Amino acid sequence: MKTHCSKDALLTGVNTVQKAVSGKNVEPDLQSIFLQAEPDKLIFLATDMEIGIRCEVPAQTETEGTLLLPAKLFSDIVRKLPDTQITIESESQSANLQYYQSEIFLKGYDPEQFPLLPDLLDPVSFSLPSESFKTMIRETLIAAAQEESRPIFKGLLLEMEGSVLRLIATDTHRLAYSQSGIDNPNGLNFSGIVPAKTMSEIYRLLKDDDDFITVRFTGSHVSFQFGAVHLLTRLIEGQFPNYKQVIPSSCRTKIRLFVKDFMESVERASLLARDSSAGVSLVRLEISGDLLKIEHTTDIGKISEQLSIEKEGADLTISFNSRFILDVLRVLPSEQMRFELSGPQSAAIIRTPAGENYLYLLLPVRTN
Repeated sequence: MKTHCSKDALLTGVNTVQKAVSGKNVEPDLQSIFLQAEPDKLIFLATDMEIGIRCEVPAQTETEGTLLLPAKLFSDIVRKLPDTQITIESESQSANLQYYQSEIFLKGYDPEQFPLLPDLLDPVSFSLPSESFKTMIRETLIAAAQEESRPIFKGLLLEMEGSVLRLIATDTHRLAYSQSGIDNPNGLNFSGIVPAKTMSEIYRLLKDDDDFITVRFTGSHVSFQFGAVHLLTRLIEGQFPNYKQVIPSSCRTKIRLFVKDFMESVERASLLARDSSAGVSLVRLEISGDLLKIEHTTDIGKISEQLSIEKEGADLTISFNSRFILDVLRVLPSEQMRFELSGPQSAAIIRTPAGENYLYLLLPVRTN
């Protein structure tokens, strides 16, 4: 193969697929980047057998062909190349990178050993605005488990039902739910658990100029296509919890307050709220009349702040993990929020004032 490509285009390809390269001590082909030169483009591919990413960049190809190069070394070389046109030429299973009067020779592997991404047969597919999907990921990814041993909690439930697309995540201590309208003229329904790692990559790769994202489902895989990027991942096997059963249908107390003020108060309170025995940072919320008191007392100090609120219902005192509160406050798109509570030991709901497209459920922490 022989192709000519700008340093920026090479860097785009490397940066796009690098997170799909296996970090484990596995066969060299899973620690490599596959290059395929075609007319007017250079294709980058990487996979760890759980997630695969494909990216196309513009190139001037003289001779079509393929290469399989060690991902880390090739990526490091690309980042250090000068900002000019780069010629990539294959020599057996190795690459020759030429620029100015210089060249770099890099040994590779047999491209035939690379596991190409499978085509999805008879998929259920739909499209929606990329901005909407990126917002849904941002609002829900915060609730996916980081260390939970059960794989289903390390994923997000992607559910299509009629003209509604839902994304739900839970780590058993909290749950985030976001929905958006989609065009589904055939009335097809589908659901699958997508790895949180995949959703994080989609969020990272989606650009402002990507108008739409196309999603394709089969029973075992899901693919996402946007711009010049095609991402394929295995679905997580297992039954996602029935999230509808845990969302309260009513509450005893409703308050409305400004997100920024609440977030700043909780951030200050959490500085002192280090409960070493529980391993969590707690904040105590006391709702009384038209005031919300945010406080915590420890051996090293005490903090107490008050915020004005609009309240419906009974007064209430309740404690939460401050990190779980801050996580949602940082992704809420609105200036104000609704807090719905039913008691000091019952799940609470945080919503935006506008409607029912987003909610965040969190369990309180029992205190003495």
